[in-house]
Amino acid sequence: MESEDFLRRVELFKHLNQDALESLSNQLRLVCLPEGHVIRDTVRDTAPVDGLYIIKSGVAKVTRASQSWEAEAVLAILRPGNCFGEIGLIDGLSPSANVTAIEPMECYFLPRDAFLAALEENPEIALGMVHSLGTMVRAADQWIAQLL
Repeated sequence: MESEDFLRRVELFKHLNQDALESLSNQLRLVCLPEGHVIRDTVRDTAPVDGLYIIKSGVAKVTRASQSWEAEAVLAILRPGNCFGEIGLIDGLSPSANVTAIEPMECYFLPRDAFLAALEENPEIALGMVHSLGTMVRAADQWIAQLL
């Protein structure tokens, strides 16, 4: 019940009905991560993204290393209710950015297969994904504009 209530407040899943939330919450696994833990690494993680992380507590930073020089850009700071792994869920590729816990975190993990099945059964999840991806594109546009 706790995970259902939590999912109801997450942008990606807020459009779902009670039955869909219950079904989805039954497939979640709670993961505890220590401060400094690298959850996604674009260099080390070459396999396709295995699932979606939804932050229950704690904070993570999303970064991308420069391909040209030794620098790293902070693309986002994620807090409770934020998700990561959406892009890899869609395209089936490896992570597009690094994600590191900057304080101890608890995350709900939803395996990719469970997410895709839920998306097929509940197309309204796509509404949340469109919003989330739009936010990412706008943030990337602002970051690029600052560089120019």
